[in-house]
Amino acid sequence: MVSTESPTITEKVEVIEFSEKKQRADSSSSFDTLQDDKSIDGYVSNLEWNKEEESKVIRKIDFSLFPFVLLMTFVLNMDRTNISNAISDNLPADLGFGITGVNSGTLIYSITFTIVTIITPPIVKRVGAHYYIPFLMFSWAIVTWCHAFLTNYSGFIAIRFFIALTEAGFIPACLTYLTQWYKTDELATRLSWFWGVQSLASAFSGLISFGIFRMVGIGGLSGWKWLFIIDGILTQVISVISFFFIPSGPANTKGYLRGKTGWFTEQERRIAVTRIIRDDLSKISQNKPVTWHDVKISVSDTKLWTHLLITFTSMMPITPITTYLPTLIKGYGFSVTTSNLLSVPAPIIGLVFSILIARNADKKGYYAFHALFGCLWSLIGFLVLELLPDSAGRWSFYGAALFVGAFPIWHGMHIAWMSSNLAPAGKRTLALGTIIGFANLCGMPGSQIYQQDDSPRFYRGNWINFGMVATAAVLLIFQHFRYTITNKVREKKWNNLTDAEKKEYLDTTTDEGSNRLDYRFRI
Repeated sequence: MVSTESPTITEKVEVIEFSEKKQRADSSSSFDTLQDDKSIDGYVSNLEWNKEEESKVIRKIDFSLFPFVLLMTFVLNMDRTNISNAISDNLPADLGFGITGVNSGTLIYSITFTIVTIITPPIVKRVGAHYYIPFLMFSWAIVTWCHAFLTNYSGFIAIRFFIALTEAGFIPACLTYLTQWYKTDELATRLSWFWGVQSLASAFSGLISFGIFRMVGIGGLSGWKWLFIIDGILTQVISVISFFFIPSGPANTKGYLRGKTGWFTEQERRIAVTRIIRDDLSKISQNKPVTWHDVKISVSDTKLWTHLLITFTSMMPITPITTYLPTLIKGYGFSVTTSNLLSVPAPIIGLVFSILIARNADKKGYYAFHALFGCLWSLIGFLVLELLPDSAGRWSFYGAALFVGAFPIWHGMHIAWMSSNLAPAGKRTLALGTIIGFANLCGMPGSQIYQQDDSPRFYRGNWINFGMVATAAVLLIFQHFRYTITNKVREKKWNNLTDAEKKEYLDTTTDEGSNRLDYRFRI
């Protein structure tokens, strides 16, 4: 209900004063401006609710919206990773090229994907994620089934360009969209599901390819062509549904496939909106367009650059592993269909551990140390691949490859950590697109790690992978202690100020967002 009395802090009341959430503010006047802002549909400055009411709202979001978001990202990654299954079914040989041609296609894809992800956030701000996401899905669905018309290397390169062009905007658009629905300490778990389901899609792609490749010859088409056709049609259907299902935000869930009454009661609608803004006051401006000033403060933020380097180094080994895992397994003496089937357990195992790690990080913090568990997993896996003797049986090699491919994906948890430590909203929006760009930019050197002259054991390539993961681990430790020390220094300076000096700082400072003296980083 809406209270007309002055807000007080009790077990029930969730009103949070600016001074208590100052680390999330954009400027000293944010809270005052917010209390009187009538332009934020659903926001009520003195709204009261209890934990049970908020939990009910979260459950409705988790069961109404989030499963469909997961379905869309599941389809995205099926369409992204089916290329690895197609490669194992002799796509390169059918089109007249080899591993160098595959690497070139991956390179083109990564460059295009990176550029598009960086320019996507400003577009999403203007168009709206609820329009942009369905449009992208419909577009890449067409490009996916168009793979069936490939006849040569030139066509392969062209279609990899267009699939990157249409797929690239989806993830940054979804990340921006989800920050409208979930609070800071709720995101890591959800984003781990987001990336974990992508891994599950890779497993499912390998599973269905086991059956689809047996369609070879039907209609005069190769098995890998049928894989792209079926994946493309599935995506087309879901893209049409998404046009009528995705709401613009928690304040507007009524209509179309969501029903006339929407997902929330009026009280729940207000809670859904207000709780997000109270958690992070910078989200008052989340619907404002990105400005050149936002670009400037983003480029000059070295903490953001550290997060980007962590992403670049940690994600680089994923490119050769995901691209060639079925091919690696096939090289150990298994058939094409069996090797694709044997690649299925890896992402499922990774999904389970990713969720467990992220849930614990949301509860206890210390995101860097949780991510280090994933780094240690990968380091052990690459060492085993290096040290296994040639005389080891094919099942031993498969076990090592499975262990490497099953590493916990902590990329989503890392993004949630980064996002919670960036303000104002414009900087955060740009960072969400840029970090996805860097996650794919690393695909350029990553696509060259495994070379023909290094196969089938890829000794040189796996040492490179080991080095990249080790570098990411060092950067994670550095970022953790940088945030910790900065918080302590700021806290000491702030506590040494008198009340009058604190008020003067809040009234006159030109510091912004996460550069403010009263901002505290999430550890």
